[in-house]
Amino acid sequence: MKLNQRPISTWYILLLLLGIGVVIALAGCGSNQPAAAAVPASPVTVQLAWVHSVEYSGFYFAEENGYYAEEGLAVELAELGSAGPIQRVVAGEAQFGITSGDTLITARAEGSPIVAVATIYQRSPVAFISLAEKNISRPQDLVGAKVLVHFDGTTGLVYNAMLSSVGIDPSRINSVPRTDFGNDPLLTGQVDVMDAFVTNQPVQLALDGHQINAILASDYGIDVYANIIFTSEEIIAQDPDLVERFLRATVRGMQSAVDNPEVAAALALRYNPELSLESEVESMRRSLPLIDPADSFPGHMTAENWQTTYQILLDQGFMSGPLDVEAGYTLTFLEKIYGD
Repeated sequence: MKLNQRPISTWYILLLLLGIGVVIALAGCGSNQPAAAAVPASPVTVQLAWVHSVEYSGFYFAEENGYYAEEGLAVELAELGSAGPIQRVVAGEAQFGITSGDTLITARAEGSPIVAVATIYQRSPVAFISLAEKNISRPQDLVGAKVLVHFDGTTGLVYNAMLSSVGIDPSRINSVPRTDFGNDPLLTGQVDVMDAFVTNQPVQLALDGHQINAILASDYGIDVYANIIFTSEEIIAQDPDLVERFLRATVRGMQSAVDNPEVAAALALRYNPELSLESEVESMRRSLPLIDPADSFPGHMTAENWQTTYQILLDQGFMSGPLDVEAGYTLTFLEKIYGD
């Protein structure tokens, strides 16, 4: 799984930036209707789950192409700070937030009145990676290996669910908890395998010249949503039109990102200049089958996936009692937008 490494020239970067300008310019064409009377845009804050990166390229396209403006929205994309997405949305400090599907379910079990309205990745990006020389390419190869896992997060949940799905007793694996999130434990031989997002650490390692194998949890039926878009029950009840307008612009942005992956990568650098263009381009390419899998459409969620996530939480003891999972998500807005 070694990448074809190509140096990115100044001309390449200029062409990408020119592409952004063309995409944005085209978005403004197509209507000769007289301008309507100016109406103040509705302010919307989206609390991201991390720093700006190509993962959020759908939001960037929606902003830069004027999709939010067309829906009468003035959107702020807030990087993660001291307060998390759920805390900010519940407090009314943000109208929308990003979190994982399992986190949303456990938060609702604890009384947080939040509801998922769409997802960015429909397939799980969680992977368990190793140096190719270890010849570890399937869950069965983990037996006897030393595996580094963040057990307090989604990856730990997914790890145990994947092992269960193929009938592997976790006691046959030397699983150790993560204490940091760097790549050194893998590169220095402290561990044989570590958890990762396939769009992140494997990209970094491959661009540094390391041949990597990745076991994708989604290949074994474990597709816990990694980054759903959620809002509060109060906003859905009091201003469903705001939710629909925001979501319509956002899924348009997601489709634009899928259609223009290299421009999406360059856009991410506008929001976070510290990013590597080469890394973001490759990350976006790896994201495409996660954002827009076959026979689906951007943002789509399924009742089956939500029920499976809930069952995984029950099986692993994260839930102490029954919960109405269907109250934790709604497909209503996506169905209106896509005409289903």
